[in-house]
Amino acid sequence: MKKITIKDIAEELGVSRALVSFVMNGKAEEMRVSRVMEEKVKRKAKELGYMANRTAKALRTGKSNTIGLIVADISNSFFSKLAKSIEIEAMKNGYDVIFGSSDEDSLKSSNLINVFIERNVDGLIICATEGDQEWVNKLHERKIPFVLVDRFFHDLEANTVVVDNYMGSYEIVQRLIGKGIKKIAYVSINEWLPHMKDRLLGYKNALKANGISYEASLVKNVSFDNIVEDTEVAVKELINNIKDLELIYFGNYFLTLLGTKVLREMNKKNLSGVLTSSFGNHLFMELMEDIPLVRGIQPIGPMGKQAVQLILKQIKSSVFLNEKIILPLDIVEIG
Repeated sequence: MKKITIKDIAEELGVSRALVSFVMNGKAEEMRVSRVMEEKVKRKAKELGYMANRTAKALRTGKSNTIGLIVADISNSFFSKLAKSIEIEAMKNGYDVIFGSSDEDSLKSSNLINVFIERNVDGLIICATEGDQEWVNKLHERKIPFVLVDRFFHDLEANTVVVDNYMGSYEIVQRLIGKGIKKIAYVSINEWLPHMKDRLLGYKNALKANGISYEASLVKNVSFDNIVEDTEVAVKELINNIKDLELIYFGNYFLTLLGTKVLREMNKKNLSGVLTSSFGNHLFMELMEDIPLVRGIQPIGPMGKQAVQLILKQIKSSVFLNEKIILPLDIVEIG
């Protein structure tokens, strides 16, 4: 099959190759091509199946109109939804997105960063993992546009889009206490991450604000590599060892699903009547028998949109922006 060129489009329409080139390279307005002609060229290009030579365009303009996106785990619905929202917003602005999943492995994350840079992406959106600070610093030094989304580092300058983890967690626990629940355990993951530290701090300070002493025995941390088994062990330890435990607050939605499954099995044996709460939401929660009493819904769509707008702003800027966008957590409660 013959590859369609700008020359073919020009001949079909009876116009100059320069005019078609202006339109296909996004310079129609700048070169005073009429809106009618611009649309006519685009329709004909689509009709003929024209595909732009991105490599040649990148060499000519210095821009590839692509963004590299690294998420922690693409199989996790939170990250897949975030990736989708980023892709949609990028496409609206004439950019394509190349995806990669680090699987919480800093070495894999660094390899992906190198691959994307070699492919001449215009910027990177990164859900950071442990050990990524070094690579983020290198991106800063090399003046490569990047944005951290969902995750960040307190002591690192970076363009960032995150949810308000501290206040969201604080408010969840505050509402639980308002319902008369005081014996609240907390199960989390990857406690080294700043956003998970903020969720734990929100939990602690909400207890303190209500005159409830913090008990280290009520807090369990599970590993990403062994999350299913660790969550089961953590929940059973809390049920078996903590007297008068009323509720387990899980640090993200996936832990909530895993923990609720364990609790349901224990309830069938009359071993537990413990309630749950969640920082994070999943559509399946609406169908669960034991819906979390209070849960936080992260603004995934707005996070993705803001991340794309910020990376495009950074791409166009001649200086490092160091902007931080913090979005509120939407909290839903039963009863």
